[in-house]
Formats: sequence, structure tokens, C-alpha cells
Amino acid sequence: YKFQDFFSDLKMEHSESMEFDEPETASDPHVLVMCGDSATAIKKSVLMKESPVIKTMLDDNWNSNTDKVESNSRDTEQVIKARVITVPDGYDPRAADILFGYLKGFDILLKNIQDYKLLEDVLGLCDYYEILSPLQALVNHMNDLPVSMTNVIKVFEIAKRLKFLELYKKFSLRLQSDCRKVVKANLTSSLLNIKFLTDNEDKMDLVLQLLHKW
Repeated sequence: YKFQDFFSDLKMEHSESMEFDEPETASDPHVLVMCGDSATAIKKSVLMKESPVIKTMLDDNWNSNTDKVESNSRDTEQVIKARVITVPDGYDPRAADILFGYLKGFDILLKNIQDYKLLEDVLGLCDYYEILSPLQALVNHMNDLPVSMTNVIKVFEIAKRLKFLELYKKFSLRLQSDCRKVVKANLTSSLLNIKFLTDNEDKMDLVLQLLHKW
């Protein structure tokens, strides 16, 4: 049972709460967060509480970073107007769904991430929008994800990137250290060393950095 299947089933199961069904008021309208072909509707008050960056974007005097969209609700002819925030290119749409779904109360979305790259994108969005509330849960979850010889280069690459995100700098250094320990414990012969180098020849810069501080 793949994570993608779980994610799709969960969104279908909770589809009503993922759309424009929550009561909207003039003081607390919906905001539509767009990422690729994915969209999450979330109350303005939640976003403004969680993210100072989005709070500025949604300020009535600062509208240049948002658009508006109109949509008919499913059960009535009422036209719902929503401010739109577009996530920058380069992020996995699933990461945006997970992060903003988490802010709506779907904690289980974070707990079922099994992909380090997807987790990196969620962390990157937290850093971009200065969203702090999921941080501890994300770090705890990453602690539970195994580092092995099959993913050590990918994990090390993510750890290097996280080093430049101030929120995750200390965790990045520890994760890099864990990667080096895994490699050191497994590369116990010349043949294994050669195989590791050839298997990762397209990432030789990372291999050299990984081996540098044994």
C-alpha cells in the first residue's frame, strides 16, 4: 500500500473538509493555496496565525502577491470568493497538501511521509512561509526514517540543503553525521568502496563530501 494511495484515499475520505464547506464570514474568508494542479482551501485566520509571511500577503494593504477566485459551492448557488496564494515553482504539490492539510488538523498526513525528498519539500515550505508549528513533529518523524546504504546519498544531499535553512541547521549537521556513520559501518573493504563509488558516480561531489570527515 503506497503512500500516494493512502494520501489519495485520505483526501477522498475527508473531501468535504478539504473544500469550501466551512462557514465563511466576511472577517474570516477562505484562502485557496495553489501548488501545481493541487489546491487546498483553508481559513484566513488559520494562515494568519501560523505564518507571518502569509499574514503580510493577506493584509488588505498588500494584495500584489495574491489573486482571487470565485466558485459555486456544491449544495447551493452561493458564490464563494477566495483569495489565492500560489506556492513557488519547484515544490511537490503533495508537500503543499500535507503542510496546509496539517494546519487544518490532518496530523496523520505528516506521520505517513516515507519519502525523504517529500519531507524536504515540506520543511522547505515551512521555512519559506515561516510556519513553525509542524517543526517538532517533522523533526521527530525524520528521526524515525531509516538511513541505509540505499538512500544515504539522497539523505546526505537533503541534509546539506537543510543546512542553509536556519530552522534546521543543527538537525542538518546531526543528519550528516548519521550518514557518515552508516557509510563507515558498511564500507569495510576495497571492493565495497569501489562499488559505492561506481553506483554513485553521478553524485561524486556528494560522495567526496560524505567520505571527507571519516
